[in-house]
Order: sequence, then structure tokens, then C-alpha cells
Amino acid sequence: PRRQKLCIHDLKELTKDSSKEELREAFIKCAAKETYFSWIYYKNKNSSIVDTQLRNGNIPDEFKSIMYYTFGDYRDICLGTDISSDSNIKGISRKVKDILNSQNGKTHEQNITPESWWKSTEKEVWKGMLCILTNEIGDNQERKNKILQDPKYKDPPEVFAERPQFLRW
Repeated sequence: PRRQKLCIHDLKELTKDSSKEELREAFIKCAAKETYFSWIYYKNKNSSIVDTQLRNGNIPDEFKSIMYYTFGDYRDICLGTDISSDSNIKGISRKVKDILNSQNGKTHEQNITPESWWKSTEKEVWKGMLCILTNEIGDNQERKNKILQDPKYKDPPEVFAERPQFLRW
């Protein structure tokens, strides 16, 4: 399968009493860490050309595709539509609903759906993925900004992520 493991540590540490802010931070951190480790693996598997491409402000197309799949995987976890049989993932999806449906430990009347919450958070998750990747560039802020502000990277891959997961595998 395409996905053997996925960084979910910060999401696993959440409890049903965690805040929506903690949930948001956990998704951003997990997606960023997954992107970082995927980049290290990708860079080691390929030649130094990919590192040069990134340092010049271009994410290699093959790696950008990996980022799209990763983004989609976290969306599926949030929405409870992940098709893996991993019980940790299923538990996280349940926790997401619990956190969104409670406020200060109490269930509140206006339930926030995972879909609407993800929609309000997805840009930050995507930006976290881009930011961690730009850390590999070093201190050159101009090159970092080239990636962070480039229209082809700026917006999260919403249309791709909305495809059913079984069509992405």
C-alpha cells in the first residue's frame, strides 16, 4: 500500500476534553512532521538534484504529489472517512468529533461538523506542511518566500483531497 505509517502522535495525545485549538495544533504538527520525514526519505532516495530544486524555490512535482496525498490523508482522518483498518486512526476520528461537539467538557448545542471545522483549518495545515519544507532551504528568506507565496503552492489541494480515498490509493 501507498501509506505504511503516518505521523499521528500529537493527535493520539488529545483527549475528548482537548480544545479545538489543541486539535488544530495537533493536525498542523502531525502534517508538518509527516512532510519533514517524507522529505528526508525522498531526498535520500533521490539524487541531490531534488535538494537543489527545493533550495531554488521549487518543490519537485513528485514530492508535491506526496504532499497532496498526505494532506488528503489528514483530511480523511478528520472527517472519519479514512479507509485504513488502523484502530488508532479510528480512535482519532472519534476524538475529533468529541472535541468538536464539546466545549469546556460539556456538549454544546451548536455542533461543529468535522467538514466545516476542516474547511476552516485546512489552509493552516497546508501552510504548516510548506513551512516545515522551507526549513530545509536554510536561512534564505527570499527562497522560502518563493515557495510560501507562489500561487502554485499557496492554496491547499482541496479538490484532490476531496476525492474518495480509495481513488487516491
